[in-house]
Formats: sequence, structure tokens, C-alpha cells
Amino acid sequence: MTTASRRVGRLLTLLTCAALPAVCLASREVPVFTVDTAAQTPAALAQALQTVLVRATGHTAAAEDPQLAALTARAAQYVQGYQQGPTGALLVTFQAGPLEQAIRAAGRNLWSADRPFTLVVLSPPPAQLQQAADGAAVQQAAERRGLPISIVPLTVRTADGQLLSASALLAMAHNLGAEQLLIGRDVTAAAASPGATAVPAAPAGLGTDTTVPVPDSWHWTLVTPFVTRQFTGAVTAGIDQTVEWLAPPLQATPGGGIAKTPLRIVGLRTLDDYAQVETMLAAVPGVHQSTVREVDGSTVEFELWVRGGAAGLRQTLSLSPRLKSQASNGMLTYRYAPPPAPPASNPAASSAARLGGTQPPATDPPAAPSP
Repeated sequence: MTTASRRVGRLLTLLTCAALPAVCLASREVPVFTVDTAAQTPAALAQALQTVLVRATGHTAAAEDPQLAALTARAAQYVQGYQQGPTGALLVTFQAGPLEQAIRAAGRNLWSADRPFTLVVLSPPPAQLQQAADGAAVQQAAERRGLPISIVPLTVRTADGQLLSASALLAMAHNLGAEQLLIGRDVTAAAASPGATAVPAAPAGLGTDTTVPVPDSWHWTLVTPFVTRQFTGAVTAGIDQTVEWLAPPLQATPGGGIAKTPLRIVGLRTLDDYAQVETMLAAVPGVHQSTVREVDGSTVEFELWVRGGAAGLRQTLSLSPRLKSQASNGMLTYRYAPPPAPPASNPAASSAARLGGTQPPATDPPAAPSP
């Protein structure tokens, strides 16, 4: 890699962070190994360690996993210390290093503690009393699974009840310091409104990956820089399915470790294209780190540390409507297809401004520098 390429790579990284400051700081580190405990008894510590196992892996099945049962039986051996929480509850901190090593030795995957900060919107908002109950259920589910969230009131629909475009929704999330947006709608309550549709269309701008509907009252839409997903279920289904999407499978498989993988993206013509691709790659499940390795005109080579290596990355990127696989000589290569130009008005800017957000980046940035 030449000195000029290194300089351009650093410049692109800096420009990306300048264009999308919230995205660069959107992840939050979750205190996985510190949880509430009812007491310092063996039974209470075993229950607290089960909570840790769920948060460390992202999977509720970890609490009753026979392969991890020996850890909960020896929970007291992993205690690092106790402290009083801000609400007066007793907190226990377990030793992270030994527990991580033991979880891996049991053939189970760990979910990185650096997790995407997610805004949650209940739209339309339920009645006041029900909104408090629904919000509490969502917050408790997020704490149980270890997903950092904030429940916020945002206008995410047009006058006729349709969701805004994916780009507008992401602009709102990024302006408020989040990486992605999770929108929940109680379709049972919404059906009582004249002209309401039971399952609104997904936002335009990103491909969708829709789960098989089940007969329940909540419809959830997760909008990420990489792809849009839809879930149907209970009031906590949005959190549970989001974590299932983000966290690695509970059971480790051969070749499923983190590996360095080169990736070439072609067709990047503007600084906004570079920024969008950088943001998309950071949001791909399983990608732990992404850096620019080389720049050549409209082509950028990235170096990714990704779960499952090239095979895992190829499988995940097949879901993206913005990245089209290209024939290559040994390296994963994709052509970037930019989203349609947004309309002249920007509803994301006004919605974010009402919550103290800042104006989103311009949609027509200057051309990217040449190496």
C-alpha cells in the first residue's frame, strides 16, 4: 500500500466521520458482566450469572444451556465484587475474562459488548397508561438481552400513515446519536382507527427481509444502514428479533470465528457514496472492524474483521439491495448502487429539530478526492 493510498484512506475515514458524526459514535458498550442480584447467596448468584450468560451471548437459551450449567453452579467462584446501584439495588460484577474463556470453551459464541444504540418509536403512540406499560416492557426486554435503546417520540409516518423512507428514518436516528431505528405499531389498536392498515409497507430505500407473520398484535420494523427487517409478535418481539439478527448464533461452528477479510467496492463516485458504504459495512452483523486499505478512483478496498470470514460475509451481503456481487479474481467484489435521490423537503430534519437534533448532512456532497 503506497503512502498516497494511506493518506487517502485516512482522509476518507476522517471525512466519513465528519459527514456522519453520530454514526461513528453510535455504538454503546454494554456492561455485560454487572447485573442486579437479590442477595449474595449461591442461588441468587446462580440466577445473576444466568442473566449474564444471556447478555453475553444475546440468547435467552443460554440461561438453561446444559453446556453452560457448570458455570452457574460455580457462580460464586466468578464474583469480582459487589456495589450499590443508583437505585439502591445490589449489583454483582463477575470476572469478564475467565467467564468469556469458559463460554468459548463450552462451544458457545460471545456477542461483542460494543452494540448498536437503537432508538425505539411506538407509532402511533398508545394511550398514556398503556404507553407506560408498553415502554416498560420494551425497556426490560432490552436490558435482559443487553441491547442499548432509548424510547423516543418521533414522527415517523406520513399524513396517510405510511412510514417515511429509510433514508429519512436513518437521518433522524443518526441526528439523535443512534445507529438504527426500531418502530413498533400495535396493529390491534391501529385497526380501530378509520382507514388504518394492519401491516404498513416497509420504508422505501433499503431491501426488506420479512419474517413469517404470526397472529399477534404488534408489527415491528427495524431500519438499519444495511437492511430493513420486519417482525410480527408481542410488544417485546421487536427487541427479541433485533437481538437475534445482531447476535451471533449461540452454538459456535467450525470456521465461524472472526477472520480478516478483504472486500472491494466499485462504483463509488461521490463522498456521500463512500460515507454510505462505510456506514453500511459497520452495520453488517458480524463485522467487528472495517478500515480502508486502498483507494483507486471509484474503487475502494476495505479490510474487515468479520465473523465467519469471506463465506459468512458473502452470505450476509446477499441481503443488501445496494451491493451487487461482481466477478472478481479471488477477492470479494461488489458494485454499489446508490439509493434514489430524496425529495426536496426533508421531514427528518424537522422531526429531529423538534427533539433538539441537528440538520442532517447535505444530500449532494462534493466529489470524493482522487488518490
